Amino acid sequence: MANHGPSYGLSRELQKKNDARFVLEEAIEVLTWIENVTGERFSFDVTTCESSTDVSNLLKDGVMLCKLIEKLDPQCRVVYNKKPKMAFPMMENISNFLAAAKRFGVMEISCFQTVDLYENKQCYKVIECLRLLAAVAQMRSSHLDHPAWVVKLAQSSPRQFPEAVMRRGEMVIPLQYGTNKCASQKGMSPYGLPRQIKPDPHG
Repeated sequence: MANHGPSYGLSRELQKKNDARFVLEEAIEVLTWIENVTGERFSFDVTTCESSTDVSNLLKDGVMLCKLIEKLDPQCRVVYNKKPKMAFPMMENISNFLAAAKRFGVMEISCFQTVDLYENKQCYKVIECLRLLAAVAQMRSSHLDHPAWVVKLAQSSPRQFPEAVMRRGEMVIPLQYGTNKCASQKGMSPYGLPRQIKPDPHG
């Protein structure tokens, strides 16, 4: 992690939960997909990754992410630093990638924060975002081959009904709302009352 000390207390518990949601196998699948789409290789073999730290170290400069979005969307041109050495250019690359991903069709709620990747705070969110990006690319980019793990997104299919059909829907028979002529609890005593013992007036 970059300039990020150990967590304690509640922060430590949250970090454990975030780490538990990270699946290394899924991360390696995503990294392999990035290599296949961009046609370039990371600085070391992705299959040797052993933790979220290894994954974030491969992606944290933002260069491969920017190259990825440009390959997925040929009309997209992302301004990024190709050889960042300092923290600010790296984080700016990540931010530019996220902006381009939103324009491409990834929902903002599915995007991660820059620090989630750069400081390896929630690496599972990074992988989830990239998997959704692959799903959006599958829906939009027919010229690319997509791996089997990419989920097919549902597309909206609105129905248009004629005015006459809409009017018939307003003609509701009153009994369709229900009736109050059947059995009811009228006159019944509530449960839990004590026994009502009264003297017989004719006794």
